[in-house]
Amino acid sequence: MTSEATLTPDELKVLRQRLDAIDDGIVDLIAERQELVNTIGEHKLKTGAPLRHFAREREVIERGMKRATSQGVSGRLARDVLETLIHHSLGKQETNQLVRSEHGQGRRALVIGGLGRMGDWMSRYLDMVGYQVDVADPANVESLFNRVNDWESHVDEYEVIVVAVTLRPTNDILHRLAELKPGGLIFDIGSLKSPMRSGLNSLVEAGCRVCSVHPMFGPNEIGLSGRHILFVDLGHAEALAEARALFAHTAADCVDLSLDEHDEVMAWVLGLSHLLNIAFASALAQSGEAVPLLRKISSSTFNAQLKVAAQVVSENPHLYYEIQQGNSKTPEVVSRFRDVFNGLARAVQEEDESSWTRAMELANQRIQSDRNDEAG
Repeated sequence: MTSEATLTPDELKVLRQRLDAIDDGIVDLIAERQELVNTIGEHKLKTGAPLRHFAREREVIERGMKRATSQGVSGRLARDVLETLIHHSLGKQETNQLVRSEHGQGRRALVIGGLGRMGDWMSRYLDMVGYQVDVADPANVESLFNRVNDWESHVDEYEVIVVAVTLRPTNDILHRLAELKPGGLIFDIGSLKSPMRSGLNSLVEAGCRVCSVHPMFGPNEIGLSGRHILFVDLGHAEALAEARALFAHTAADCVDLSLDEHDEVMAWVLGLSHLLNIAFASALAQSGEAVPLLRKISSSTFNAQLKVAAQVVSENPHLYYEIQQGNSKTPEVVSRFRDVFNGLARAVQEEDESSWTRAMELANQRIQSDRNDEAG
């Protein structure tokens, strides 16, 4: 609806009322969609069908994008809306399955470091699937869970023991658990495994039921659709299977890795991405320009990068230092990045457009190839 004439106040009011009605209709349709999703979720729960159906998700998104394009609407907008709806729908189905799974009914779990951010997430998750959860943590904060001051005297009372403290103290706690030799499943949830290698090996040598776990998401996640949980196999097949079973009712993608593979991957996935974003934010902080001003006159690329960088630098700097310093694979990744960065800088300085172009084209080819492999 376009016209060269400006709208009268009454015409503008009518249009706004129509927009309000459309917005109400959108919300009503989302509610109706959620009801259908709930019915399908009940069917999945009763029949044991998988929570995620990737082919169906792709079909819904592609169909929506095609319809949007035919209506003159951005296909990207349709994709973003549908992906958001699917994510929330899966999250709701997942929560219902977790609560009703009663996986830990009649069993007890201890979360050492259970008052930290990820420790609290782990405590709430175990509680949701039916465990009676105790936490051991010296932090002076309130908790919904029973607090155990002398956890060492009670380790034999638990079927599951989770070590959720920061990286540096984790190794000492694992060594102590190896001395105590509890009978329950033991795993840590650390972002790196190298700093706790000796502690994990001590548990293996002591004959404990141990593996290592790495949730690849933050403590605010509820639904785990599209998220990854890494499981490090330490040679105890039963322990690995039991740890995976804890998350069997989620929509998370579970990936098995060796101890060496884990930290090599993390050097790229966490180490490089953290380093880039911290450097980006630090350079901005030293630029002499006010970030709000830069945001006003910036591009969509800058704003997207700034959003990620702002999230990274708001996290615990000590943990992020440990992730860099504690990974033996970090120097290799940093060296690789430095070589690429210097090459790009040299291409600009020496007006070598062909080298710059070749670097971008090769990077694009590799990344697009990886995406196509995932989609297939």
